[in-house]
Amino acid sequence: MVTRIHGDVDGDVFFRSYAAENTPVILTGVLQGWGALSWNAQRIEELAGDREVIVAPLPASGRDKWLEHSEDWGGPLEPLPGIVHPTRVLAVAAARIPVHVRKFTAALQGNGCTYYADGNSNLGAGKAFEFLASDIGGPPRAGSRFTPRTTHLWLGGRTVSSLHFDNVENLFCQVVGSKRFLLFPPGDSKNLVDGRLRKAYYTWSGENFERCPAGVSGEAVLNYAAYDIHHPPAEYQSRARGLRPMEVEVGPGEILYLPFGWWHEVSAVPHEGLCASVSFMYEPLFVRLQPKHRPTLGPLMFNPKYRKTFEELGLMEDSEEDAASPEIVANCPVS
Repeated sequence: MVTRIHGDVDGDVFFRSYAAENTPVILTGVLQGWGALSWNAQRIEELAGDREVIVAPLPASGRDKWLEHSEDWGGPLEPLPGIVHPTRVLAVAAARIPVHVRKFTAALQGNGCTYYADGNSNLGAGKAFEFLASDIGGPPRAGSRFTPRTTHLWLGGRTVSSLHFDNVENLFCQVVGSKRFLLFPPGDSKNLVDGRLRKAYYTWSGENFERCPAGVSGEAVLNYAAYDIHHPPAEYQSRARGLRPMEVEVGPGEILYLPFGWWHEVSAVPHEGLCASVSFMYEPLFVRLQPKHRPTLGPLMFNPKYRKTFEELGLMEDSEEDAASPEIVANCPVS
């Protein structure tokens, strides 16, 4: 279970109690005053004016990625380092495209294709959703000991982000609707990773999603699950039985701290067609030695960017012993 605590937390206390322990937690009552809490399709149109936004088209299911056979993409495909199962690809719904903001908001009401503003630092100066930034407050005080990296906006309808992990510390702020998280601790990686997965991008024609040879990429990733955890094939059933799932729903005005390495599948529960979230992303407390040819997750190391913070908070003595130990995250608390 993920603990809920009310109010923003002092950065030192948060770092010691949750970040250094790699433990998720939910903060409530922190986002008062954010204009984003009252967003709806009309408000977004008013703020946008006459402009285009950059969004990712999604199929009717709202899912962003899924596994397919390489033959569907004209396989066999050229080998890539780190791939254990060359017949398996990670299909991506489609590359981002520009659409007029009114077409985007119409899609939120179920009219036409589903579109999703899926992060990609899209709130920054000169970015597609910069016009919404004034409705978003500053980073929570709880993250004051982290080193900032970027800020992402997630804006869409009924979407599903497939099971993966990120190499960041994430303060995930829910503003409209809810997000249901299915979480697995970093120690479950041994039951979820089975070599790298090659990404293959669908093309949105304006009417249909199409497979094109040009969509087969040279990207091979390790941070997506090697199988469908909801319907594991026979070869993965023993691994699936070893997983330790946790479910939590994050409502409007709440913040989920999602630490480095935690696996998450995220399902949106929109309010009046809209689900909106903001992620404050920070440098991770741990980093991996991860050559591109390696088919498994590499050993963990303490991130030297946080050495001064660990020293100031009196945490350095313990962290030095565990600095290069893969067990530091594998053994992190799960309840």
